[in-house]
Amino acid sequence: MKSIQLFFILFSLISSLCAQDQATRFGFPNGPQIGNVDQVIDTLKKDDYNLELLISFGTSNGGSAGHLALSVRDPETDQEIVHSANFYADRTEEHAQGHYTDDLIVAVPKKEYIFGVKSTISDQASFGLDFGEIFKRSIIGIRIYGVSAREIDDINKFYKEINDDYRNKRSDTRYHRGDIVYNYMNLNCAKSVAQALRFGAKFSDIKVKGNSLASYIPGSKYLLSHVPTKTSLNIMQVLDKENKSFDVVLYKKYEGSDFLDHDQPDLKFKQLPNRFPSVKSLDFYSGSTNFEDYDNLYAMNLFFYLGKYSIQINAEQNAEFSKQKEAMSYDQARISAKKKAKSSSKHFTRRLFRKMGIRLTPATNTEDLYQ
Repeated sequence: MKSIQLFFILFSLISSLCAQDQATRFGFPNGPQIGNVDQVIDTLKKDDYNLELLISFGTSNGGSAGHLALSVRDPETDQEIVHSANFYADRTEEHAQGHYTDDLIVAVPKKEYIFGVKSTISDQASFGLDFGEIFKRSIIGIRIYGVSAREIDDINKFYKEINDDYRNKRSDTRYHRGDIVYNYMNLNCAKSVAQALRFGAKFSDIKVKGNSLASYIPGSKYLLSHVPTKTSLNIMQVLDKENKSFDVVLYKKYEGSDFLDHDQPDLKFKQLPNRFPSVKSLDFYSGSTNFEDYDNLYAMNLFFYLGKYSIQINAEQNAEFSKQKEAMSYDQARISAKKKAKSSSKHFTRRLFRKMGIRLTPATNTEDLYQ
């Protein structure tokens, strides 16, 4: 009996020491906060954007599509709230315990989502996913200008609707065929953003796939699934016709976090790949950061030409602007990106030859585009 009591005492002591250690280490949940964040955000807010598509980089060597969330700026309070699909809200036994599952779409203050070390949502929120993303991976922020107060209100109403439907275990709604739960192929992060803009703000030309009878065809889930980069490109194309405009902010990953990843516990955040979020292509599964697919190269260059700010965490653990430039207009950026992608991309047949050991062209180096 005494040995059992001693075990629990030692276990509690070790747990307490580990918690105290995390609280003093930068790049850990509940650790020291990033400095200068408020000043950086204040500078960003001098621009009158209304929405921001937040495309997180991929962290796997295999299929690496990344993550997509939508930040909404309140026209009255000026507060920015990120709406992000909850990976754990799938009603599986695996995720029933130890994870935040109250909402399908989690609403997080943007400062917390990108730079935070503590969650205001729940003690079960996931570090590097629900808050403190910058410690795990880089984020491309596509800022959208010219969105009306009515459109913003309708987006917020949609997110309330989808969360109500999730809690009430509804299925086959006006915006989705199937159960209202998270599903990597069917109702994922990118699709939920497209749904908010199409069925909420009523931008009816935005594509929402998987709602037709074709979704029941075997093997169709992969073809009909949304991926962040491709979905963002479609959103931009549609909103351009609605006279919206864009620029881009790059939030660069802090490369020094020793925090162990939840999904890959043998790897620290600093050891995780930080890959540009790929479209479905040969690049998607290659594990390389030297992308060669036309759509990937087009997206990478489009976002680069639209870039206005690059933000990093410096050696003093402060947020700072590492780069600043004049953003091209969307039309200019699109023309330049198409030209660059066409000259740099490798044809599918050439890549198949290379798989057999026959190289017809030199490798395309894209590693430095988002450094």
